[in-house]
Amino acid sequence: MDLNLTYELDLWGKLSAADQQANLAFMAEQSNLEQSKQRLVVDVVTAWFAIVEADKLLSLYESRVKNSQQNLAIIEAGYNSGLSEALDVYLTRNELNNELTRVSEQRSTKTKLIRQLERLIGTYPEGKLLIDADLPLLASDIPLGLPAELVSRKPALKASWYQLLAKDAGVAYAHKQRFPSFSLTASLGDSSNDIGDLLSGSSLAWSLFGNISAPLFNAGRLAANEEQARLSLKQGEQLYLDDLYNAFSEVENAITQEKNLKNSYQSMLAAQENAKVAATLSFEKYQSGLVNYTTVLDAQSRSFDAQSTLIQIKNRLITNRIQLHFALGGDFTVSDQTVTTINAKAE
Repeated sequence: MDLNLTYELDLWGKLSAADQQANLAFMAEQSNLEQSKQRLVVDVVTAWFAIVEADKLLSLYESRVKNSQQNLAIIEAGYNSGLSEALDVYLTRNELNNELTRVSEQRSTKTKLIRQLERLIGTYPEGKLLIDADLPLLASDIPLGLPAELVSRKPALKASWYQLLAKDAGVAYAHKQRFPSFSLTASLGDSSNDIGDLLSGSSLAWSLFGNISAPLFNAGRLAANEEQARLSLKQGEQLYLDDLYNAFSEVENAITQEKNLKNSYQSMLAAQENAKVAATLSFEKYQSGLVNYTTVLDAQSRSFDAQSTLIQIKNRLITNRIQLHFALGGDFTVSDQTVTTINAKAE
């Protein structure tokens, strides 16, 4: 049994370039893994608040059913006394059936969302996860003048940068492949304990000849490989710039969206108060014979829409803030190192 040993002299830095390329590719995969972890956290938290929203809407729909049942009891009593028309009775019954249908559909929606969350946390989707929480109203504002350096924390952007550096190292490796290689070969056989042919004249000469002539015979292929690596690097540069601008766009969109949602919430809050008063007054006027029942239904529908919209806006604010943190790769806290870097650039 013979044992052959070969050692390549890294005169041109080929092996170093290959090692650097592999390390950068590994770092890119680590960043992708971190991005996937953050994505999972975002999905779980978003799914949680989606269930809370569904639960609040379900409670609202159930209160609408009770309100419709009370209205029906009052109108049917008025009809039996000759004070209400049959049309009002049928309209109220239709409204009650609509509300019962909405409650049934909302229960299905809530159960479906619970199953989605159960799958995200790795449990069987039974749809029986109990969630008793509220939708907090985000009162804090986003700090003005967030430094662009915060976006660099985003793992996906780090992965894109490491991939670009790996492509750059790949160009260096492809270029150095066009240079001849020098290696030393030694053999150890059963019949001898001595290592031979390490610096044997004939063996060394043939090895050097082969290593020097190989790039000459493969010059075209090696040049094409280098050009391919160079074009891949150019493509990587454009992909990184695209990822960078997308990251900034996500942050800017989230900031703008939060401002608009907060304005919408304040406007809808006032609309809700007005709609509640209008619904109460319309029913009182209906009982006094001043308006027809369709006016009551319209006022109650406006009040219901305003309440449900407020619940949805609160959850949209929460979801938007979550997406902003995800786009930034963290919260708004600026580390001491980031502050030092910003100050140094300012100077």
